[in-house]
Amino acid sequence: MGEEVILIAQDRIPVGERLLEIPAGKRDKTDELLELTAIRECEEEIGYRPGRLTPLGSIYTTPGFSDERIWLFKGEDLESVPARPQGPEEVMAEIVRLPITEALRRVDDGEILDVKTVIGLHSLRREFGP
Repeated sequence: MGEEVILIAQDRIPVGERLLEIPAGKRDKTDELLELTAIRECEEEIGYRPGRLTPLGSIYTTPGFSDERIWLFKGEDLESVPARPQGPEEVMAEIVRLPITEALRRVDDGEILDVKTVIGLHSLRREFGP
């Protein structure tokens, strides 16, 4: 199948839709290393521990409304671990594996609307094609 991406389909009550998203979450402590947060969130949400993380940059999600800033990583060399969903939205979430080219097509077709996911997948476009 080639290179693929692991996404999470979860219901997002504020927008009334089920969205495809990359794993994401908040630091448990304000001084937690960004890489450790990324690893922990992958373990909790998708049941994989990345052996290697590549920073893809950071973005402000809605600077006209909030100072929220997120950091994006590409995870590789995945090791399977037991998923540990946190909260009802993660318990009801579905793990979705897609070829990277298919995920990029869904971005282009407007099927993936979550901004962090759109930007994260666009960051892979340089490496994996149109």
